Amino acid sequence: MRNIIFCIAASLMMLGLASCSKDIGNYSYHDVNVVSFQGFDTINGYSTYFGDTLKITPTLVSSKDDNKEDDYTYEWSFRIGTGQSGAGQAPDPLRDSVISTSKNLDVKIGLVPGTYSLQYRVTDKATGLVYPIRTNVLVTTEVYEGYLIMNDVNGAARLDMLSYNSTLNKFTQYTDVLQHMGSTVPMSGKPYQILCMNYTRSNIVAQNYGIFLLTSENTNRVNQETFAWNPTYNIRYLMLGDVPENFTAQSINGQYNNTNSSPTIYMYGNDNNWYSMATNAGYVFKYTPVNVYTTGGTPFKVSPYVATDGNAAIFYDAENRKFVTTTNPAVTSVIDVNPLLHYPTGYDLKWMNMNYYPEGGQVKKVYSILKDPTSSKLYLLRFKMGAALTDTALYYFQPFMPDMYNSSDKVDIANATNFTVSPDYEYLFYNVGSKVYEYDLGLSKNFLMKDYGNAQISYMSFLHIYDRYGLAQMTKNQNYFDWSSELTIATYNPGGAAGSNGTLEQYKIQPVNGALQLAAQWTGFGKIVSVGYRSR
Repeated sequence: MRNIIFCIAASLMMLGLASCSKDIGNYSYHDVNVVSFQGFDTINGYSTYFGDTLKITPTLVSSKDDNKEDDYTYEWSFRIGTGQSGAGQAPDPLRDSVISTSKNLDVKIGLVPGTYSLQYRVTDKATGLVYPIRTNVLVTTEVYEGYLIMNDVNGAARLDMLSYNSTLNKFTQYTDVLQHMGSTVPMSGKPYQILCMNYTRSNIVAQNYGIFLLTSENTNRVNQETFAWNPTYNIRYLMLGDVPENFTAQSINGQYNNTNSSPTIYMYGNDNNWYSMATNAGYVFKYTPVNVYTTGGTPFKVSPYVATDGNAAIFYDAENRKFVTTTNPAVTSVIDVNPLLHYPTGYDLKWMNMNYYPEGGQVKKVYSILKDPTSSKLYLLRFKMGAALTDTALYYFQPFMPDMYNSSDKVDIANATNFTVSPDYEYLFYNVGSKVYEYDLGLSKNFLMKDYGNAQISYMSFLHIYDRYGLAQMTKNQNYFDWSSELTIATYNPGGAAGSNGTLEQYKIQPVNGALQLAAQWTGFGKIVSVGYRSR
């Protein structure tokens, strides 16, 4: 029996071997079609204006010469979403949004301006193999980025723009940019301020950014991408309470930075009171003046200047001539600065500002000009918010020394205007009439830096560009860093044609009180009263 089983197994084995031997060479091998691409820029990507048509006509290179266009299916898609979540919001997932199934792309772009990942997928119908390729597309507008300039033209407000093209490293000048963009935002009244800043929940487009336009008759925001406007963009719609119909803001101040995405914003109203919007406590301006010692109490006369680090703030009680401060962003009242900090009292506040450094490790210093109410004598005060003025490394309280100068003319310091402090050198700049001076705190000495002769100075500042440093302060935007380090001066010719008699200049600051170095100049503006930068 065992012999029979062995014979049967051996026979089957031989048949299997014979069968295998007969199969050799029976398989037919075919080359798989492989697709590659030409005319598809994966290095530089593409750019297009919002609302324009994006056209891309790639060439498919097939390893089989007889392939035709109908042998494939096509899909174009944008990767959209942030993958992040905002305060109280569900995560915004990344997802592919199909925009075309044609071989060539020819679509109108309606995406919010920004940089997007574009994927092109080609599928071989015969094999099912998919060949994907990606590139970036920058969706932009004529007003995507650049300087916004608020002008006074015969007492009326006009907004101009120096639109920046980062690819060409070039500025394009637009006179009356709101009219150019077809914006209907009302601009009646005397111009006050243009403010561009990052802040949470701007509620116009899905982007934490705001553009505020302030005039004596209107305070409005505009769409951050198109400058479009509707009545709900009025400041009253960002306020909680019984707000008067004629309420407007004289100034708005906030200090967003990359470690504080929900800053407190302070607004000085046309009723001469300060209001706060704690963006981590309601995202609205409460129509309750901050310049009170008890919430809901009688407001005291307050200076129109504020220094804020994005959380607490320093104000000046003009009635009692003393510094006061908020205790935390959500509180709508103030307290006296702790007497143990030794802040000076009994003076009139002429000017105050915070020289804010967004980069980590830098001290947030406040500078103010105080005037002796019994004379024309001015004092320069420097301090760190919350720090005792006994800290000599930060504290500086000295009278100006206008007689210590290296020029032949007398400095009428009492009539100085347009104060500003260099973020990189601790030089205070100001002007008396058409002359620009630099005050060196270390030397207690004035230097005449520029004399504009018959031209008048209407604006002077070191611009606060909110994206000077990138995410988590780890990267530096070199352009923003350089531009915010330059002294911006606006002048106008009183005898020139209104609306085109203004000039905007930027100067590089030199160490050791060196002469100002002209970096850029533009003409054709009106009387410039405020400048902001729409950053990215």
